[in-house]
Amino acid sequence: MDELSSFYKVQDKSPGTHFALRWNKRVRFIVPRDFAAQQACWNIFRPGWLKFPLLAMARLPHFMGAISLAEAEGLASIRKALGKEAGLSCCRAGAPGPWTKDTILLLDKTTVEPLFIVKAGSGEAINHLLCNEANWLRALQKQPALVDHIPELVAHHSGTYLSFVIEEPLPGKLDYRFGELHVTFLQKLQEYSRHTLQLHESRLYKNLCTRLKDLSGLLSEAWAIRLNKGMRRIEQSFSRSPILMVAAHNDFTPWNIRVERNVARVFDWEYADYEQFPLFDPLHYALLPMALRSQSTAKMVHCMNQTLQLSQLWLGKENCFNAQTQALAYLMNLCTLYLWSERGNFGTNPVPESYANIIDFLCHE
Repeated sequence: MDELSSFYKVQDKSPGTHFALRWNKRVRFIVPRDFAAQQACWNIFRPGWLKFPLLAMARLPHFMGAISLAEAEGLASIRKALGKEAGLSCCRAGAPGPWTKDTILLLDKTTVEPLFIVKAGSGEAINHLLCNEANWLRALQKQPALVDHIPELVAHHSGTYLSFVIEEPLPGKLDYRFGELHVTFLQKLQEYSRHTLQLHESRLYKNLCTRLKDLSGLLSEAWAIRLNKGMRRIEQSFSRSPILMVAAHNDFTPWNIRVERNVARVFDWEYADYEQFPLFDPLHYALLPMALRSQSTAKMVHCMNQTLQLSQLWLGKENCFNAQTQALAYLMNLCTLYLWSERGNFGTNPVPESYANIIDFLCHE
């Protein structure tokens, strides 16, 4: 029996309890044999159009090349940390890369209702991200205005070989339209964390400088020139006086939000940080889905400008001070994060390539 991951092992001679479902030569989901549990997996993980070939693989595993599995030692450790009954498991496999982690759904054995969501992986980078998420959930749990907007942290384990956070799943529906409920959440998050300081004192600026220093000598000439121009523009625009900064979720996307009972509930806090610009989250919500679809630069610039205009209505003029340079800082922050994580090479990821064109547009205006 071979380990497919830390959480499941291949069953060569027995039927096993789970199937590994592959697409484009990579395991995407691991689901129980139980059909009702599979449906619960799709309802939570929402694989989009990929659901249909995955359904076929799960219903016809021998013909479609599904791999038979059983739970491995890593999942036993997670179950032990819970200290309570949790039945069937499903898993969405993380994309390959330095920050690869799996998301595991634990279901009630009888009703197949979702009980817990677990994010787990190994290595220093994953441990750092999951510690950050756990710390944010603990901090926000103490804020009466925000507690209803976040998942409850059930358990957290920090380790070299296995790190995980266990949370209660958030109920609600996906809503791809940015609306009043999203604005209400951002207003509460920003009000909780707002303060003014010099740019060079901020976590945002220090992170940008650290990444650029670490990337020295690793970037292509085009990227090195682009990022240096962007930093000069940001420094020139914000170095004269203290500026307003707030907390940002930093992965504020439609698929990380559930809407229920007129409340936007937000999860995946591993990239959250203090001392960011107020427009980071609205811009991320608007632009990242377009970048993932490799939309044209013209369409993305139009969307960016529209988002900046609407943000004045949503968040007020003070939060939108020097809005275009805030947008440049957002693009720089995300691109340097991608490049830094991949040691200067972002491979086939469409986001840095899309954002690079907007950075060039803003720096040449």
